[in-house]
Amino acid sequence: MRQSENRHQLPDPPAPMQGQRSVFRIPNYKSQTALLHGSTAQPAERAYHSRRAHRKSRGGCANCKQRRVKGVAQFMSRESLSSSMSLLLVADKIDELLQLGSAASGLKSKSRLGLPSTGRVLEALRHFNLATVASYPAQKNPSNMDMMRMKMTQLAFETPFLMHAIIGIAITHLCNVVPDNSHYRIAEAFHWGQAVHQYSGEVSTGVDGNNMDKLYSTCILLTVHSFLLEEFNPRTSFVFSNDPSSLNWLRLQAGLRYLLEHTAPWMSESMWWATFMESHDPRIDSEDRRPGRVGLDPDFADLCGIDEMSTVDNNPLLWPLRMLTWLLVLEISPKSAQKYNMWMGRLEPAYYDCLLAKNPPALVLLAWWLALICHVDEWWMETRARSECTAICMRLEDTDDPLVLKLLEFPAQSCGYLLRHVQERTALERPGDILLVC
Repeated sequence: MRQSENRHQLPDPPAPMQGQRSVFRIPNYKSQTALLHGSTAQPAERAYHSRRAHRKSRGGCANCKQRRVKGVAQFMSRESLSSSMSLLLVADKIDELLQLGSAASGLKSKSRLGLPSTGRVLEALRHFNLATVASYPAQKNPSNMDMMRMKMTQLAFETPFLMHAIIGIAITHLCNVVPDNSHYRIAEAFHWGQAVHQYSGEVSTGVDGNNMDKLYSTCILLTVHSFLLEEFNPRTSFVFSNDPSSLNWLRLQAGLRYLLEHTAPWMSESMWWATFMESHDPRIDSEDRRPGRVGLDPDFADLCGIDEMSTVDNNPLLWPLRMLTWLLVLEISPKSAQKYNMWMGRLEPAYYDCLLAKNPPALVLLAWWLALICHVDEWWMETRARSECTAICMRLEDTDDPLVLKLLEFPAQSCGYLLRHVQERTALERPGDILLVC
């Protein structure tokens, strides 16, 4: 009996030998329920559930896939570049286009993501396509946004100075939204410097239909760079300075007008043509250069010394006032941003001279335009508009001219500045109120 029990007893598993793997047991494939009831029948076949097909990545080379580098289609439109180009190839193309390998050694430093300078460029291109373009209220039109994302980006891969400008504006916008942005400042200064230098060289060689889109695109981005003011500080305004360059933020806005004048025969073939046409409004006569006071507000006409004999040639304030008068018929909102921007791009040199001379009527006209901009939600305009408008109010609030004080009230209200005469008038009308002025 003991021998029968020993005959059915399984031997102990051998001990693992040196250099060999240990033996492990495989669970019985039969269902545990069937074993408990002594059944030897095969279990019921499980229902088959099809799995969702995995989308293969064909947008990169084998080397990129091995390194887990995503393709360029992840952050740029397929229309702007070949869909077969991997991020590594795009980086090589940018290196070749911008010659980053020969840049200053300071640009070799690591970015906050631990990437070299080319990695920062790719990060900027991604930010431009996903965030910067969408940040312009004037560009909320989907066709305009697609044009900037696709056509402008595609053109940039053929134009070094446009690529520098795109990277520059993307980094500038990134610095505007990221509190700790010191890591980006060197790259920002480098790309803007290269954009300005190469753009100026291209303009000096001539402007025609062959390079108009490259110049239009770069000029529009450069105007943003020149207008932007990082910190609100009215004391740094041109109204408190004798340096003519302190007004460059406004004077440089005339660059696009110069290009448009020299490319008029080919303008209808430009990729920007539809956008330019959208800025025209049937309610606005953008070429209203009529002499005299007809159609003007009497207070403004009196302030600017305009009579029936005044023309745009003998009175430098008539043309800015004519343009401003038409803007005042529009709705004061971000919807009018594109029309407002036309004003600063069409000013004449004689008006700039009046501003540099701190002529009060000229300053009041500028303050009214800045007041309109204060109602436009443009990240690159709002700080400059508020700061310069406040500076003009501070400069003129001590004047004895009642007409100047009257016309300053709307700009002051728009930029949030409390004029002294408004404070005193409120105190007389409501003596029980206590006004706290910071």
